[in-house]
Amino acid sequence: MKNDVQQLKDLIAPHDPAARVRVDPVEMFTTSRAIVDGATRPAPAAERHRSPRRRWLVGVPAIAVAAVLALAAVRPGHIGPVRIGPAEAQALAFTRHGDFVDVRIIDPNADPQRYRREFAAHHMDVDLQMRSASPSLAGTMISVDDGSRTGTSKITEIDGARGCGNMWCKAGVRIPVGMRGRVTVIFGRAARPGEPYALAGDPTAWGEALQGLSLRNHAVADVRRMAGQRHVTIQRYFGEAPWKRPGVEPPRNFAGWSYDEHVLEAARVPDGWYVHDAFTGRFPNTVELVVAPWPDRGR
Repeated sequence: MKNDVQQLKDLIAPHDPAARVRVDPVEMFTTSRAIVDGATRPAPAAERHRSPRRRWLVGVPAIAVAAVLALAAVRPGHIGPVRIGPAEAQALAFTRHGDFVDVRIIDPNADPQRYRREFAAHHMDVDLQMRSASPSLAGTMISVDDGSRTGTSKITEIDGARGCGNMWCKAGVRIPVGMRGRVTVIFGRAARPGEPYALAGDPTAWGEALQGLSLRNHAVADVRRMAGQRHVTIQRYFGEAPWKRPGVEPPRNFAGWSYDEHVLEAARVPDGWYVHDAFTGRFPNTVELVVAPWPDRGR
């Protein structure tokens, strides 16, 4: 019997996901004892007559019960008060700093219900919204709003996000302990296959299609060439169209633009124009350019 049990344990050990789990010996003994007692308790006569096969457990040593528990541990779950298998990983990281708690995303692809549960466990009323984002913005905080309209918000951003190029992003948010009221936080997450980006980053930033390149004030012809070398499509051009207003010089300030109202025909954008700004397009390996007949002198 000893050799058979040992062989069983040796066979199970390499495949046991709970091999590193440490349980309370008292709880383990209580659970094992309950199983043994239940197995050895005499069944009523009628039941013994109907179910003779149940009697094979009578007199089984505790070590055999432990082997049965090991078999059950192949799949995570609970046996009595003991949890078998690895614990569920956290979706968020909470770090206390005096009167504040730093919150960072660990799993950008977690179920939103997990975020809500973890915030609720820390007594925080936070609406965490996850938006599909291009690579440089995935896993970063894009905005935070506590409803304050006075500019006196006590919520601050946490630095430490990897480079997002010329886009604003942060590693997390710092929330006062015991804060009342709802906080809305928008985080970027990796886009699913075929899903368009809701948040488009700087195409020259980390992980983006034109990572490491310099585009501002380069001629359109040069940028077209660089994009082609990386198999990147220029999806749209934005700018003022002087051919629509002959003799009138376009404004040199693009602030406050509605970009969709300034889309240019790609075929009519001259190679000699200059790139003022660039964005990742709605899908991987696409970019959008802001262009003008003059170089950008203001940056």
